[in-house]
Amino acid sequence: MDCCQLALSTMDLARTHWWYRRALGFQAAGERRFRDAPAFAVVPDLPDAALDVWCLVGRDRFMQIEMIEFTRPRMRARRGDWCRADIGYSAVGIHVRDFDRALSRILRTSGELLSDPVGPHGERRVCLFDPDGTLIELRERRPIGTRAVDGPEGADIPSVCSVSLTVPDLVGAMRFWVDALGCTPVAPNAVHEPEHEALWGLSGARREVAVVRTGNVLLELIQYAAPTSRPRRAGYLISDQGILNVAFGSTDRDEFDRAYARAVEQGFRGHSEPWTVPDVATVVYLADPQGFNVELLHVDPTALARMGFIANADRSAAATLALS
Repeated sequence: MDCCQLALSTMDLARTHWWYRRALGFQAAGERRFRDAPAFAVVPDLPDAALDVWCLVGRDRFMQIEMIEFTRPRMRARRGDWCRADIGYSAVGIHVRDFDRALSRILRTSGELLSDPVGPHGERRVCLFDPDGTLIELRERRPIGTRAVDGPEGADIPSVCSVSLTVPDLVGAMRFWVDALGCTPVAPNAVHEPEHEALWGLSGARREVAVVRTGNVLLELIQYAAPTSRPRRAGYLISDQGILNVAFGSTDRDEFDRAYARAVEQGFRGHSEPWTVPDVATVVYLADPQGFNVELLHVDPTALARMGFIANADRSAAATLALS
């Protein structure tokens, strides 16, 4: 299965959803609400969860940004001295086709760049924080190994092209992402070169890197030797502000079953057994020994709109009715 979702835990869902649409150009793709749903709460291993979910889509098919605001448990804000070297999901790479227009739009919507863009014309990149402090890297060219998927003629719609993770053990992380989840290793510099550490204030950092491909997204696994990586705070929950997880998905139930069986064979079991909403979706959450949460997801082809994989403006009348 391929990466089909980037999930973000946000302290202010309306604000952050608006920012991704206005500043970056993603498209709204539906909303869901979960209240007093103990069956759902068991899946992400959260006690007594209640949450709102709003979705966004970019250019790539079957790929969404899922934004979640938890009302239970009480969300914890990102630590004020957060550093890219801290353990956890750490950054999102976003490809834009018109780099200058993207920068202008960001500056008009109160975005603040961390530095001037770097790289020659055609390969420029720059970093900024979203309203929840998630590190975003805008790229003028997609990373090698991913393909550009164009939307309608003239459409200025971005796409998620990479997700970065800071890990305490690179060898152990590769066992999870490659052996259990089936990702394909690619060149370690496919996302960044060492000099790009200056973009987020870690010039001169010493680290080891591995990169794997899953569909049209690259996952960059980084183990820092300097600066020293800090572990997650005591009592960490995936509801804490920031990048929550990524999801691997398919519209083929047999493919989902094979992917989960492979993970189990490698010793990685879910927080629960796979949980199914008939004719909609089946989901199970996995966590590796280093605490990274990953969702395996099957979506019934008839439920893509309901699950937030189709932009609101592109839905057929039948798909729109399915939301009611």
